[in-house]
Amino acid sequence: MKTSLLLLSHSKEITDGIQKMIEQMQTSNDVSIYSLGGTTDNEIGSDPTKIVDAVNEASKEDAFFVFADIGSAVINAEMARDMLEEEQQERYYLVDAPLVEGAFAAAITAGTSDDVQQIITEAQKAGKKDWE
Repeated sequence: MKTSLLLLSHSKEITDGIQKMIEQMQTSNDVSIYSLGGTTDNEIGSDPTKIVDAVNEASKEDAFFVFADIGSAVINAEMARDMLEEEQQERYYLVDAPLVEGAFAAAITAGTSDDVQQIITEAQKAGKKDWE
């Protein structure tokens, strides 16, 4: 399965940094990372059309795992899902996990597994540090 991770934040610099880190640490050709932080004019904010454009330019077989940080980035991820074609929506997963740790764990897991639920579960567990 081809997998695309969509990284959303109010800051393009944040998502660019996460993308760079993940690409340096995972080696699968089946995982694509999209840095979708900021607005279309590179200001602070988020924009659902950037998400829709990324989905439309990706492979037709891709599963899309969406990671967002706060506020309107989350809302825009939800709004973008509603803007997609029905068959795209079926492969679009909003992952309730930390942006950095979750996206990293999802990328590593997707490089070795096609199990959507396993990818989501590993992403959700990634933020737990169990510090006491």
